[in-house]
Amino acid sequence: MEINPNENLYKEVLQTMSECVIIHKKSGRMIALNENVEKVLGIKSELLTEANVRQLDYVKEDGSSLPYSELPGIITLEQGIPFHDYVLGVSDRNNGTKWLSITSKPLKLHKDGEQAALVTISDITERKKMEQTIIQAKEAAEKANLTKSDFLSKMSHELRTPLNGILGFAQLLEIDETLNEEQQDFVQEILSGGKHLLSLINDILDLSRIDTGQLKVSIEEVDLLTIINECIHIVQPLAMKKRITIHNQMDHSQTVTVLADPIRLKQILLNLLDNAIKYNREDGKVMIFSYMKQNEAVIHIADTGVGLSVEEYQKVFVPFYRIKGTQEEGTGIGLSLVKQLVQVMGGKISVTSKKGIGSDFCFRLPLPYELKAAMQWGEEVIDLPAKNGKTDHYCLLYVEDNQSNLNLVMSILKSEPSYTILTARSGKEGLELAKTEKVDLILLDLNLPDIHGFELFDRLKKDENTKDIAIIAVSANAMPHDIQHTLNKGFDNYVIKPINVKGFLTTVNETLTSTINQNIPERKILSTGPYGEEAVSAKTLQLSVKDLKQLKDKKYKAAISMHYTDNDWSRSQVEGLKATFKKIGIEVVAVTDAQFNWEKQVEDIENILELKPDIIVGIPVDPEKTSNTFQVASRTGVHLVFIDNVPKGLLPRRDYVSIVSADNYGNGSEAAHIMAEKLSYKGKIGVIYHAADFFATKQRTESFENMIMKHYPNIKIVDRRGIVGPYEGEIAATSMLTKNKDLAGIFVVWSDPAEGVIAAARKAGADHLVITTIDMGVNVVLEMVKDGLIKGLGAQLPYQQGVAEAILAGYALIGKQAPAYVAVPPLRVTKENVLDAWKLVYNEEAPDVIKRFITNE
Repeated sequence: MEINPNENLYKEVLQTMSECVIIHKKSGRMIALNENVEKVLGIKSELLTEANVRQLDYVKEDGSSLPYSELPGIITLEQGIPFHDYVLGVSDRNNGTKWLSITSKPLKLHKDGEQAALVTISDITERKKMEQTIIQAKEAAEKANLTKSDFLSKMSHELRTPLNGILGFAQLLEIDETLNEEQQDFVQEILSGGKHLLSLINDILDLSRIDTGQLKVSIEEVDLLTIINECIHIVQPLAMKKRITIHNQMDHSQTVTVLADPIRLKQILLNLLDNAIKYNREDGKVMIFSYMKQNEAVIHIADTGVGLSVEEYQKVFVPFYRIKGTQEEGTGIGLSLVKQLVQVMGGKISVTSKKGIGSDFCFRLPLPYELKAAMQWGEEVIDLPAKNGKTDHYCLLYVEDNQSNLNLVMSILKSEPSYTILTARSGKEGLELAKTEKVDLILLDLNLPDIHGFELFDRLKKDENTKDIAIIAVSANAMPHDIQHTLNKGFDNYVIKPINVKGFLTTVNETLTSTINQNIPERKILSTGPYGEEAVSAKTLQLSVKDLKQLKDKKYKAAISMHYTDNDWSRSQVEGLKATFKKIGIEVVAVTDAQFNWEKQVEDIENILELKPDIIVGIPVDPEKTSNTFQVASRTGVHLVFIDNVPKGLLPRRDYVSIVSADNYGNGSEAAHIMAEKLSYKGKIGVIYHAADFFATKQRTESFENMIMKHYPNIKIVDRRGIVGPYEGEIAATSMLTKNKDLAGIFVVWSDPAEGVIAAARKAGADHLVITTIDMGVNVVLEMVKDGLIKGLGAQLPYQQGVAEAILAGYALIGKQAPAYVAVPPLRVTKENVLDAWKLVYNEEAPDVIKRFITNE
């Protein structure tokens, strides 16, 4: 190779470098530009050939083998891609691994124009050893700090356990009126000394907040809306630069408080907003919205940007991963950091996206205890426990290995005649008792001799027989993050030892009376509201601990105005209302029955208003003729929640809170599908509909007829008869069967008139007739399980509907925004699922008369 006139100067400069410098030509020839090749690579300059360099064993930083073809210099030579500070190792059997840093860039030789690569190699072995030493030292320090923290936490627990007995029994003595003055002084000395010791233990707990090398967060109650507004203000200039509009869809009238570190929460939001803008298209949108679900706030940041493939959903949270198909600069660690921050604050994060349409990043953060859901719906449909008539009596199970603590709790509960207490000294014994006894609440010590409390909790929740029992954690561990972790796991409450007697009794009572066991299916609701409103599922309704306290403190009154109460549907609806009103501390002052007479309902409401209720839940008999009376009630300040129907002229949020119904359109569809199957998809049928102006029953009939006409062309509706009351079914069916001798089936709008249709068919000798209807009346269900004329039905969920109506009443009384239209989903019922369906619909076991026909087969 020829050198230019400054050859000697260049050589001198190259010789002063600690790195070795090599030119690797396309022809395969390698030229060493200084004398460091042997020192760095262990190859003499005169022996520097491609063959000798190939013989070396190369490894990546993770220890895996690195092929010669993937060396930075080779890639630069072949593809023209430069590298800077690429770290790799060269294995030496005698001296271990030598670590090198390689920088390479393309080079075009002037003389012959041949392509080459200029490669600079540094020996960084000592640097790597130092880094490893630092890492090991850090890990050792973290281990030591974790050991200290664990020791202090355990010591605190061991000190609190005996102190529980001391302070607990001292409190019982304090309220004992038989003690003389001197004895009371002794008790006060015990309490004073015990409280002082408890204060010292709390000071020791502060020492456990040692830096373990992990990310430190300071969890506190944070106003989510304030933080979001601050973050929007910060990123607004960037959004304006790309002409991107930020839509803050948060409800500004409500405060959403989350448990988070405010600085870290802002960091999360800024990162997600920055990405939503950076990876968006010009004139795009960013949407921010949030809602509460169970014990969490769910925050969404959605954009109209480039989007992700499904394969990238998890990869985007991996450090240094870059989104494909974008030229945006970045390190690829932002989302990884966001995920860690969310997790360390007790939350979760996920993403859904579509290429070319946009992405939706959703993260969840825990709510403060007072905002956790006290009344909510379960996640899945379950078998509900049979009613045992003991609505005011509860069985408690205390799982605790410390005899003193057992004695204390049994002594506390002796004064409560509504509680029965069972005890277990081990997790295994507690699990067996929970399975075999009818337990309403479990008090669970977290530190048991055989099974940790968390593991026992998981076992209880996985077992069909015990998964719905309320569970309170009882522990001497008072560290805030441990308490929050336990509540986030799903425990209903947390009691700290030493037990405060009054607080303990309050916690037990609130947990027992603030639990909804009703579970409803997660199904799409087909019905719309009376003004075309989209349905909101009853599953989304919930009241927090704070809401519940606010309601109970005010001692509100409610009244229920029914159109008719002499059937299973109405009775179950009223039971759901009354049971839930009791749980949220609202007194039911009246339940009236209008007997389908609008004049009587007007009189009923006038009498109700004299009792000065705060809420009326009612089902208008006639939407036009009862309208004025309901308007009068609204104008006097009474909150109205309607069942299945709305009076003419009344509007949601102005005149009434909400209307709640079953998914009547969905139930009508179920009845149509059953009819078609049982008729083998052909034949002539009749429809008996409700001739009154009744929103709910109109939707049932409309749905049934639409489904038949749209999906079953070989089934023809040849006759339609209207009825007004429950006793007109037989007359309508008799006339229909007389006119249509070849009628194969009849749909009846609800179960009471369906009984009359059965009677008419029997008299006409139409034993072949297929009848479907809505609602699970005892007589129509008996006909179905006997393989009679009723072949199936769509069922409402009246008990759950009543629960939803009571919760919405609570919404109104505390000023919480309520949806205009709420529905419970439909339920298809046939002979095969009738027992499970009865439990779900009526919140109790099916009557014995029905069970006998099922179990005898």
